[in-house]
Amino acid sequence: AIFQQSAVPGHSELAWILQSNTPMGWLNRMTQFKEKSRKDGQNNANLGLFAYPTLMAADILLYQASHVPVGDDQTQHLEFSRSIARRMNDKYNVDLFAQPQAIFPRAGIERVM
Repeated sequence: AIFQQSAVPGHSELAWILQSNTPMGWLNRMTQFKEKSRKDGQNNANLGLFAYPTLMAADILLYQASHVPVGDDQTQHLEFSRSIARRMNDKYNVDLFAQPQAIFPRAGIERVM
């Protein structure tokens, strides 16, 4: 199904909950943030880029996905999603969030941008 993500409050609500439970050290290790802040200078790196992995995790975890199609550049984000799912489940002693597995597209399939 195709839908307008901003019309589903659960995306931003879950992102806020995940951001409130994610250690900053985890976010500091994200490759995209490190590369971008190195390129633009640490003082020019913004919170949106820093916190983006938690929004992506919310997008994945909200729907209890068991498998997620990813490209090579997204594997770290999926692993982050799995880590935050484990953290939340363990911290609150629940089995709420699935830990989705990656599905890699077959060779020769075009990337969708």
